[in-house]
Amino acid sequence: MRSIALAGWTVRDLAALALAACAPASQQQTETRADRDLRQETEVASEAAGSQAMQPMLDQIRADAAQRAGVTPDKVKILAVEAVTWADGSLGCPEPGMMYTQALVRGYRIGVDAAGTTLVYHAGPQSTFVHCPPDRAQPPSPVDPT
Repeated sequence: MRSIALAGWTVRDLAALALAACAPASQQQTETRADRDLRQETEVASEAAGSQAMQPMLDQIRADAAQRAGVTPDKVKILAVEAVTWADGSLGCPEPGMMYTQALVRGYRIGVDAAGTTLVYHAGPQSTFVHCPPDRAQPPSPVDPT
């Protein structure tokens, strides 16, 4: 049997492609609306669990900010918690003369308002955090390891 070529494709290639397109999708390729809803609910639950896991650190940050501003912790509000990747172990807030691990570190940049005084904290794994004054603050890494 002789094949006719259309732009490098033979009739046999085109027929195989057409049959493959008409074949039912595999179970891995199909995602029902219920599957999508369940996945989204799981992602929201995961984010909420992450927030609950951060609560002890946020309470410590609130206490630190209150002490720095000379107010009670109930006068301190968390303004923003931003997930970031720090360029090294300094958490984007290096101290002069210190050496830090040279690896990407997942963490957070946290803004607080302590009775009108805005403070910024940089956090890393295991609830480590540091108050980071503007003169030492460095931006997060543009590299996201995920």
